[in-house]
Amino acid sequence: MQINKNKRIWMYGAIGMLTTIVVLAFARLSYGVVLPFMRGGLNITYKEAGLLGTITSLGYVSMVMYAGILAAKWGGKKTILLGISIVTIGFLGLSFSSFYGVIIIFMLLLGIGTAFTYTPLISLLVAWFPQHKGFVIGLTASGVGVGMLLTGIIVPYLNSIYPVLGWRMSWGLFAIFSFIVVVLTILFIKNPPFTATFDQNQQHTRPRDIYKNRTVINVGLIYGIIGIAYIIQMLFIMSFMIEYGIDATLAGQLIALNGILSIFSGPIWGIISDNLGRRKSLILTMGLTLTSMLLPILYPTIVGFIIHIVVLSCTLIGLFTLVQAASMDQVKPADMPLAFSYVTLYFAIGQFIGPTIAGWLIDDWGGFKAAFLFCSFCLLIGLFLTFKVKSTDQSQIKSEVSAEVN
Repeated sequence: MQINKNKRIWMYGAIGMLTTIVVLAFARLSYGVVLPFMRGGLNITYKEAGLLGTITSLGYVSMVMYAGILAAKWGGKKTILLGISIVTIGFLGLSFSSFYGVIIIFMLLLGIGTAFTYTPLISLLVAWFPQHKGFVIGLTASGVGVGMLLTGIIVPYLNSIYPVLGWRMSWGLFAIFSFIVVVLTILFIKNPPFTATFDQNQQHTRPRDIYKNRTVINVGLIYGIIGIAYIIQMLFIMSFMIEYGIDATLAGQLIALNGILSIFSGPIWGIISDNLGRRKSLILTMGLTLTSMLLPILYPTIVGFIIHIVVLSCTLIGLFTLVQAASMDQVKPADMPLAFSYVTLYFAIGQFIGPTIAGWLIDDWGGFKAAFLFCSFCLLIGLFLTFKVKSTDQSQIKSEVSAEVN
């Protein structure tokens, strides 16, 4: 039985990682790598480019809470399939569209599809493996690193060969990859067998009580701040490097390096936090993330950018993982999906407002340095908030989960 469980956690984690590649790396974060080429092809300003990123976040923030409701009615698998299918349509549309107004629609679909995929995916995985949520979330989140590695290699390469159509071909390849993940999900992913019993037999806290829970709100605020800094950095770091004289191919290689290191960040920090505790791990990763965000502001050179990317890639995905796990540590196991959906709303709002603020700062208030300074200020607030995260006994969590599941 233990062997089957070990095989399942790796299989589900691998498919979760592939899904994350599609809905986070390709659908959300690859836009920052495609942007310099897409912006030239469409002849749009940074404000208009920032608006496209905001539109994607609008789709995400407007649907993320409904995704949890739909998953409760349909089950996680069907909701995940719906989300990935919508993302696939968005990719296909972007690969063929030439008009800004039409592209807005397909960018919106990317956000909507991500909302209906990621939150139900994490809830499904945690329901399968409640005692290893830090690890399984970290393994799934490592897909961001793999996806950015692929993006950093593929996008600049295609644009070097096909300067006019390269960015369109990138979206087309993302669509093919997304369709493959749809097939894998259909074939191998199942809803957790104890979900129905778990929901019927356990007492759930009233949603409004969770929404008013100060510890949950605190984690949500941290997640929202990460959403702001995360999306701005990923959308504009490529353009930042090119603006300060870094060759586009080298910049793409640095993005790929970011992807390589990020692959290990989520699982490693997940395991560390499962043993060390979420609060201590959060404080450490937030501090390192803040430090790395300041580097390109102070030293916008190749050395500064390299150190920035190396440090950030070792911490940011881990931070992403820790906050997700921490959101579920603040409540009893029966309320974990609702708490996770709620704090994800904060993250979505952060990603919603981030691109527009960054585009405005870049165009009118000092360029990329101003945008990254804004990220640093937000992360400083987030660092203070991490000290207020409830310190939870991990062994107690495991025993509580076992008791409820059994």
